[in-house]
Amino acid sequence: MPTFAGKFHQNIIAPLLECRIFYNSKNIILDTARNLKYTIKGMTRMQTQPPRLLTIGSSCINRFQFDFFQDRTPDTAHYFIRSLFESNIISLVGTEAILQLALKQELLPAIRDISAYHVAWDALIFNRHLPDVCFYHETETAQNFAKPGEKERLVSKLCHQAGPLVQPRTGGRMHLIWSNIQPNLPHAVENLMAWQHFQLTEERHQTIKSLACALFGSDTRFTFISVAQDLDPGLAHEPDVQIVDLPRGDTYEGPPRLFDTLLSEIISKASA
Repeated sequence: MPTFAGKFHQNIIAPLLECRIFYNSKNIILDTARNLKYTIKGMTRMQTQPPRLLTIGSSCINRFQFDFFQDRTPDTAHYFIRSLFESNIISLVGTEAILQLALKQELLPAIRDISAYHVAWDALIFNRHLPDVCFYHETETAQNFAKPGEKERLVSKLCHQAGPLVQPRTGGRMHLIWSNIQPNLPHAVENLMAWQHFQLTEERHQTIKSLACALFGSDTRFTFISVAQDLDPGLAHEPDVQIVDLPRGDTYEGPPRLFDTLLSEIISKASA
């Protein structure tokens, strides 16, 4: 026969304990769900952050096309990042060198080494630490390079431009765009760099992607734009390679809407 204490435990204490256990379990479930909800929200925010578009060579046409696109869609300006690749001529060899130096945290020291700079033809500036990189639009600086302060001003400017490579921002996906399609590019680099260094091969395609993913993150996306004759045939069907039929000539900007479909697609995919 149950004692009073036994009945009390069975009829009063046990239900309370069960209720407490259920209540605590419910709280745990609610807390877990709430944390999961916050985690999902965080993941959603990360996934829907706007893409950051960056040119990685090899000439000014990418920047011209970015600017044309922004002029027509000014609300997209925040997607585009300016960097050391702006307005300079940089072959695939140069792109690899810049990415490698950035990864090893040696890019700023290379840029700051004033003794590494030299001027060619009184117009073009080079840095021996950066092979196949020509600071093509620094003509005035080149002509006054011997004057006090000119080298320092250039170095300061280049260090600022290197910012997105030296300290890659976290959050949001990078989309890197490379091209060799500027019509006057072969003529512009004649006697400066080997044209073969502007031709996209399977090895260079893979090397640049590996370096960039190591620097910016594994979810980095790419678009390589080439004319057919300057592309390894094995890359023709790669999803991140586009072939553009843009004849060589003496122009440099390309048709104003040349990149419209590409840029609209990149931005719309990220916003979907």
